[in-house]
Amino acid sequence: MSEISAFKRDLRKLPNLITLSRIVLVCVALYLYFRVDARLGLVIGTIAGLTDLVDGMVARATGQVSRLGEVLDQFSDLVFETWVLFLVAGQSPGYPQALVLVYLLREFWVVTIRRFMAEYRINIASNFLGKLKTNFLMYSCIPAFGAFAGIWGPLNEFAWYLGLFGMCFGILCGYIAAWDYTRQFMRGYDEVCR
Repeated sequence: MSEISAFKRDLRKLPNLITLSRIVLVCVALYLYFRVDARLGLVIGTIAGLTDLVDGMVARATGQVSRLGEVLDQFSDLVFETWVLFLVAGQSPGYPQALVLVYLLREFWVVTIRRFMAEYRINIASNFLGKLKTNFLMYSCIPAFGAFAGIWGPLNEFAWYLGLFGMCFGILCGYIAAWDYTRQFMRGYDEVCR
């Protein structure tokens, strides 16, 4: 009898399945939002965002924390955040399109330095501001998309600006976190490239 690989074993863990469901739920939410009922799409999108909290809680509570879970969580977060920003950019002619580029520039930098350090088995750990960035980007879409769907009534304009502010604040948190990641990278680089 052959032994199951670590990848297959970890992929089957409940927290990792919850993390992967985030991508599926985002796709379903987008379809519902644009093709069926925007309110239902918002509900499913919110549930998708909540999986970011649930997967970690389940992993810690059950002792199923894994390196694969970290990778899948980061990937799912990036998919969610990027789709939200692109959709908001496409929905609003007044949306600052450059914000998407500013976001992507930060993400490309962080992915690049993490990948470089991973080659030397040095982990650049996430920090509180990085997690705050993710949460602000995920949950700021609720007022913004709700405004597009017209569910806030006379508060639609306020909701739109609240969502935009949250996204901008999230990106700012991301840049501050990226500065810490860059410092970790510079220390690690000095260690491996002397």
